[in-house]
Amino acid sequence: MSTRASLLFPPLEHEVIEAPVKERHTPEPAIRPVWDAGRFADEQIQKLVRQVFFPGWPKPARHVVFTAVDEDADLAGVCLNVGEALARHVDGRVGVIETTLEMPEFEDVFGVKGAISAVKENFNSMRSAAHQISNRLWLVPPTSFWGAENISQASLENTLNQVRHDFDYAVLHASPAAISSEAAVLGHMCDGVVLVLRAHATNRIVAQKVKETLQAANVRVLGAVLSGRTFPIPESLYKRL
Repeated sequence: MSTRASLLFPPLEHEVIEAPVKERHTPEPAIRPVWDAGRFADEQIQKLVRQVFFPGWPKPARHVVFTAVDEDADLAGVCLNVGEALARHVDGRVGVIETTLEMPEFEDVFGVKGAISAVKENFNSMRSAAHQISNRLWLVPPTSFWGAENISQASLENTLNQVRHDFDYAVLHASPAAISSEAAVLGHMCDGVVLVLRAHATNRIVAQKVKETLQAANVRVLGAVLSGRTFPIPESLYKRL
């Protein structure tokens, strides 16, 4: 038996069979995307928001403390970015709350001019002493959070109840966990803590110790954020790839 195609499938009489002519296309050079640090940071913030605030299991996280391991971490910027991302994706009210009295002025930390800095006294809503920057987003200064009264566990519980009443979601900016117990105390009363680490700077052993200390205090550690990350390949080399 022949395996030649002309013998197996002979053409019909007077029929001419022509192979189709294939057009040749010169492949275009692949264009590699240019590294966009701002876009990458925004994508990571949105991913963090989805992982921390949206799952709802085993316990919904709505009011979360953010604390840094290092004092120089850009924690205020991370908190503000998380608050802005939340305000874009949820229908509820979002509060970014500065709880650190030792930090610089509220306006300097968050870059907000004309922010209200009145002490919390005799008002029914924490939002009345906050700076509203969008329909769903407020910034709360530390004086409005702590108030003028002596700080006690009972007063702090009342304050956090007020936070839950006024804000469906809250991002609390606490002092660095390695040098202060503020994050542990607030984290125990809230839904958990997110650690912020500095890229190429935070000591891994110190970060692990902070995590273990929080967990020992029955604080729910929800995740970690790496701030100040830079792309490892210089742009001049990246363009040649």
